[in-house]
Amino acid sequence: MPTVNGPRIFALNAHAGYACQHSHACCTAGWAIPVEPARAHLLGGDWLLPADDGACPQLDRQGGRCRVHREHGESALPDSCHHFPRRSLIDARGTFVSLSHFCPTAARLLLGESAPLAIVESPAAFPGEREYDGLDARDEWPPLLRPGVLFDFDSFTVWERFLVSTCESRGSNLQSALALLANAAEDLRTWRVEEGPLLQWTERVLATHTSAATAVPASNANGALLQRYARYIGVDAYRAVCSTIPAGLEAPLLPDDLDAVDAACVAPGWSARDASLRRFLGAKAFASWTAYQSCGVRTQVAELVATASVLRVECARACARSGRVLDADEVVEAVRMTDYLLIHLADRSALTAWLDAAEDTRAETLAGS
Repeated sequence: MPTVNGPRIFALNAHAGYACQHSHACCTAGWAIPVEPARAHLLGGDWLLPADDGACPQLDRQGGRCRVHREHGESALPDSCHHFPRRSLIDARGTFVSLSHFCPTAARLLLGESAPLAIVESPAAFPGEREYDGLDARDEWPPLLRPGVLFDFDSFTVWERFLVSTCESRGSNLQSALALLANAAEDLRTWRVEEGPLLQWTERVLATHTSAATAVPASNANGALLQRYARYIGVDAYRAVCSTIPAGLEAPLLPDDLDAVDAACVAPGWSARDASLRRFLGAKAFASWTAYQSCGVRTQVAELVATASVLRVECARACARSGRVLDADEVVEAVRMTDYLLIHLADRSALTAWLDAAEDTRAETLAGS
């Protein structure tokens, strides 16, 4: 992927103070790291190959620091290490920097912040002179509203900000927030030229859903989602995501007693952790590659619904390991493993194709749209 300098930098406020805290999650993940030719003499070859326990050969186990980072500075790191956990989207509006929450520092920053989640410009952690690696969409059309109809950039920005704020703060709980997004997406994609400028339409439609944000009863949430997004809900959705993992990579193992763990450990703590879970969903709605790689807003909603399903299963896996009812530590671990699966294991093309099934016009007919 190209490495570029963006004239304007955007990030989430929760990530605006990010700095590496040397947790070594990336250094012990078992990743084989390519080394650029200019750094090969310094690092002793073209690859950094992990030891049997997953540790990078440049990790000083006793000192707890990367030798390259410590002795030569961040700029001497291989590109993969230099950019992690940053995951950027570059388009005509600027550079949007999100983080992989597989990094424990990123996860704790997101979940430990109390201020409402918001998109900010020129965050201190991501200076304009730094290079950012990611999906380069600068020469692309804006994302699709629906198959055959494009957003304009201003309208898409309004939609993106609505996704972030709705996931975190609107509706009565995570499920009703997703239902609100599903309903808003359906209304938004009915735009026709006769309705007037798309920007004004987007603002008007989303303002209506914002004012009605608390009016989605929890009892109606499942129905609203199941109408179109049933395949992205539950443990079967988790298995579908795992099915996109390329051969040679190890898929996560589910506990044999998954349902029992969910009932005994996850369900009792799920509501109490709703705010943290929703912040993670809001973060996933920001700087979304799916917006550019898919056929419309339904696919973006499908990704958030599927993410919530993966997160629920990862909460169960975390509780199974700890033997405790879902608490803050289990949520951090579940968030980390959700991004590990969605970002670092799953095949992006196969995952997007599965999500894009939400745009199927045959589904519209079946749903009576």
